[in-house]
Parts: sequence; C-alpha cells; structure tokens
Amino acid sequence: DAGHVLTNNHVVEDATSIEIALSSRERLPAEVVGRDPETDLAVLKVDLDGVADFAPLPLGDTDATRIGEWVIAIGSPLGFVGSVTVGVVSAKGRSLTLDGDVQLRDLVQTDAVINPGNSGGPLLNLRGEVIGINTAIIRGRLSSGQEAEGIGFAISMRTAAPVSAQLIENGRMIRPRLGVSIADVTPILAAERDLAVDEGVLVLGLVAGAPAERAGIAVDDVIVAVDGTPVASTAELVSRFLTDYRLGDTVSVTVDRRGERLTFEMVLEEVSF
Repeated sequence: DAGHVLTNNHVVEDATSIEIALSSRERLPAEVVGRDPETDLAVLKVDLDGVADFAPLPLGDTDATRIGEWVIAIGSPLGFVGSVTVGVVSAKGRSLTLDGDVQLRDLVQTDAVINPGNSGGPLLNLRGEVIGINTAIIRGRLSSGQEAEGIGFAISMRTAAPVSAQLIENGRMIRPRLGVSIADVTPILAAERDLAVDEGVLVLGLVAGAPAERAGIAVDDVIVAVDGTPVASTAELVSRFLTDYRLGDTVSVTVDRRGERLTFEMVLEEVSF
C-alpha cells in the first residue's frame, strides 16, 4: 500500500534508472530503498499519487507449503511480459551458490518454468499468496557433463519477509551474527570429519574476535540447538536469526563436540566477514 516493491538485488544492482510497469501499461519511476546482496533481495518504492490500482499480493507461509503443492510463477521471461507458468514445489530449504561467492539459503525448489526475465517475480500458491521470489535456475550442461532441466529456485518468504521489512526500515540489513562460517551436516560429511552426529550445522570457520570465538565455539563443532530449540540445517539457523533475534540479544548455542554436548552463551553483534 505504501508503494514498496520487492524484487531481486541482481535485477537492480547495476541500474542507473528504474521503472515499474503496471498491467495497465502505465510506467512509474522507482527508486531503490535498500538492497541486500547476501539474500539477493531489494526493495523499491514508487510514488502512488494518481495511481488507481496498486494492490499488494498477500504473503503466504512457506513453512506451511507442502512438497508437491501446485505453484504459479509470473514474470517476463525473454521479454514476454506477464507470462504465467505452473509447476509444483519440488523441495524446500535448498542452498545454492551464485557467481562463485553468493550463498543463497532457504530456497524453494520448483519445476515451474523459470527463465531470464522471471527474476524478482512472485512464486504463488493456488490461493494467490506469495511463497517465494523467483531468483535462479539451473539449466543446460553442467561442469560435470550432466544436463539439467526444470530446476528453478525462489527465495522463501520466511527469508524475504524479514529482510524486506529491515530494508524498508533501515535501508540495509542489520544482521545479528555469531561470527561463524557454516555448512549442513550430511552423513557423508559426518563420516569425512568423524562427527558424532549426522544432522545439524557444522562450524567451518570462526571470525576472530566475534561472539562465537570469544564464547569458546570451535571449528568442527556442530550446532544442534539455539536457546534449547533444535536446529537441523543452515537454512533453519539463518532463518531463526533473521526472524527471532536482534543486535544485543543474548543467545545460548548448544554444540556437539565429538559426542559431548556443550552450551555457550553470547551476545549477538553485527559481524563483518
């Protein structure tokens, strides 16, 4: 209602001017309110004076979305404005690395056809609620020589909603962090690292002087709970810190260290990597 538009960071990051095209074919100038390269999200704002119809779409609950549920992707692939494709939710909680360094987490995987031009468009459930922001595809011949087709990804609203709220409020993301680099624990990784658990969040590295290092967390610890609530994946951990915590909050982190459970308390800070 305030004229805010949620899209992908990679759509607008290099733009010198931005326009929003409405279904009425009217074009409105827009300005960037805030961008977050880490989640590939951006919020724009348009002036709604004199605009008769600019109704926001309702937001859905990604947590309640089921694998196999029908979804609809809307966008302008290859310049074909207002294209609609359908598919299903193939998986949730996916992670994907873009351009070699941007690690996206908590993605909804779908087989709804997504192409260049769909980026920033909504992924909707059959109730017309936005459950994700279409952002990436895997297609063609991979470096492994395998062929990929029909693998699209959308940023879940579990991530997009709190990020967009902060961008509107602050113009940037202010993240409370532990100061760790992390990865999902898998059975293969557990065997390689001789871990005592096969689920959780593995600590790969520590930022010097950050809360986690000061508290005593170590490389190869596995984060298994935050404030007593189990954590099974990096997507879950990142989502918890996006939605439940603010700078200055005290948090208890439980880790598994070679079969021993240890709990550390720390105060969350904004940490630069």
